[in-house]
Order: sequence, then C-alpha cells, then structure tokens
Amino acid sequence: MGHAVVLTPKGERWRRSRHPWIYQDDLQAGESGLSGRIVQVKSPRGQPLGQAFYNAKSKIALRWLTDDPEIPIDKGFWEKRLLAAIEYRRRIAAGASAFRLIHSEADGFPGLIVDRYGPVVVLQSLSLGVEQILPLLTELILQHLAPEALVARNDSQVRILEGLPSEKKLLAGSSPGLVEVKEGERRYGVDVWEGHKTGAYLDQRENRLWAGELVRGRVLDAFAYQGGFSLQAAARAGEVLAIEDSAQAVTRLGENLKLNGITNVRVAKENAFEALRRLDKLGERFDAVILDPPAFAKAKAELAGAVRGYREINLRALKLLNPGGVLISCSCSYQVSQELFVEILREACADSGREVRLREIRSQARDHPVVLTHPESRYLKCVALEVV
Repeated sequence: MGHAVVLTPKGERWRRSRHPWIYQDDLQAGESGLSGRIVQVKSPRGQPLGQAFYNAKSKIALRWLTDDPEIPIDKGFWEKRLLAAIEYRRRIAAGASAFRLIHSEADGFPGLIVDRYGPVVVLQSLSLGVEQILPLLTELILQHLAPEALVARNDSQVRILEGLPSEKKLLAGSSPGLVEVKEGERRYGVDVWEGHKTGAYLDQRENRLWAGELVRGRVLDAFAYQGGFSLQAAARAGEVLAIEDSAQAVTRLGENLKLNGITNVRVAKENAFEALRRLDKLGERFDAVILDPPAFAKAKAELAGAVRGYREINLRALKLLNPGGVLISCSCSYQVSQELFVEILREACADSGREVRLREIRSQARDHPVVLTHPESRYLKCVALEVV
C-alpha cells in the first residue's frame, strides 16, 4: 500500500466506535492528490488500522473498506462482496421483483446503491471512491445480474458534497421505458429515469405489504405519491382516499390503479396539510390513516420545523380516526430519531384527546440493512397506533 493518511488521537477514538466514516477534522494531514484513491489508514503512532476511500474535498474524508491493511482491494475483493449481497437478498427478498441489492456501507460498498426493478438494474454512485472504480463495478453487475438495462441515476444532491457532477446515464443495454414490477399481488410501473430516488421507494416495500394486511374500512392515504400504500390497502379496505400534490405522481397513481383493476380508490390532487385540515373541518372520519410524507428535515437546521410538521399532520390524522381506527405514521428524516418521532406522536396523541395504544414500530425493509455502529443507515420509522 503506497499511500497513507494518519488519524488524530480523536480520530482514532472515533474509529474504535466502528463508525465507517472519518471526518476531515480527524486527520492529521491529507493530500488532495490522493482524492478518490484507496489509502492505508494509520494511528497517530503509525500503526496500520485498515484501508478506506479518501476524498480531500468532502467533509467525510474516509469511507472505511476493511480492517486488513494488506489485503488487495481488486476485482476479487469486490466480487466477493457482491456475491454476498446477492445471496442475502435471495434469503430475505425471495419472490420480490423490485428490491435493493446493495445498500452502501451496510453491504461493504461505501457510497454505492444498486436497486433491481425486474429486468432493469439502477445504480447510484454517491462517493468519489466508488466513482473511480465504477467501470469495474459495472462489469461485475453485468456479469452476475445480467440485466436487460443498467442505468446510472447519479443525480442525487449527495454527489455535490463529494465534488461529483449530477448526471443520468445508460451504462448498458437499451434505454428502458416504464418498468412493470410486482409487490405482493399488486403491480406498478417504475420510471427509472424520473421517479424519486432510483425510481421508487423500495425501503417501504415490507411496510406497504404489512399495512395492506392491517387496514380495513375507509382509509385515507395522505402523501400517496404513486400509490404504493393505496394499492395494498385497497385489497381489504371498503374505500381509499389517496391525497397527492404532484400532478405527475397523480397520473402515475391512476395508471397503477388501472393496471390492477382497482376501482375502490379515489385520487385527489391536493396538498396533504391542507387536505387534513379540510377533512377535519368537514367532520370526515376514517378507519385508517396512512402518513408517508417526504423528509421534513434533511439537515439539523431544519429539525425544529420538521418536528412542528410531524406533530401537525399526526394530530390532524388522529382526529380523523374512528374508534378502533389505526394510524400508520412514517418518517424518513434521519435527523428525527425513532425516540424523537415516538415523542412527537405521544404529544400529538395527548393534544388529540384520544386514548391511543402502540401497535408496532417498524423500520426500513430488510433489503436496506442497518449497521448498528452507523446510525445514519437507520433512517426510516413506521409506527402503527390504534385509537382505543
């Protein structure tokens, strides 16, 4: 290993916590010419600690790869990790046609996301280190997954922090149109070029199937997007009211309903905050309310506003529920911890004047694994409450 960076004593203590990121302030010195390379990491005393991707331009200076300071990080190294990720999904996502195959650090690929949508694979390169080895990773993906098309959705804002350009590219195959996938007994279309994230919110896959088993009667699906929860809820609900503010998402939601022959879902194009207030004033009542809003806080500075937003929508939702009704409330804001989210729900319950019991607390689907020493890898909260 020809290139090395040295940690400060504070950086060494941080590494002992097993967090996979080392920040610029925790390095004694760095060389901009090493950015994008794999470097050996040393303690302040010169002891080899392991190897990591290095980027002098990012606040996250090092993304950990291995504790072995000597192992060659070559094609065989990455192939072994890819095969392990594939095998894990065979065990926990059997039968799913759309799922996450590689979840960044949790699968040993710092800054790489790979999602499968039927015959199409979509990747996101979110770190400078991954960007440098993307041709090799592309070769391995094509070899072991044999997709009809491989698309790079490298348009995430995270790339800007790494000094990388925003772009979308077809890496192999022919450009896919709308990709049809199956989730349980339901089918839906995915636009891998324009859909949110890599095309769809795969992290809610298991929660949508679970919610479909839980809800009954009249259901309100606020922040419905393209109807993932509505499609599942419609199987057992008498009727579903899906609220969505995006005209493009409303159109796709309607197409997904037609694809499944669903007739008991009514779609309304409306701001969810305004809809919740309006429905409450009208005295409307539901047997289940589903809240799956976009992230209200993407940075610490937005946390206070996010707390107010979550408290408001959950208070409104609780007021709309019939006795025995169920609230399924989600947050994908990492800045809002599970403990804080439960506290927000507790306050909303108290303000609503309803007696409420906790049914279940869930997280993201298992194909989005969580590393306990990397709290950032656990971001999704999904809580079910029942009005007594």
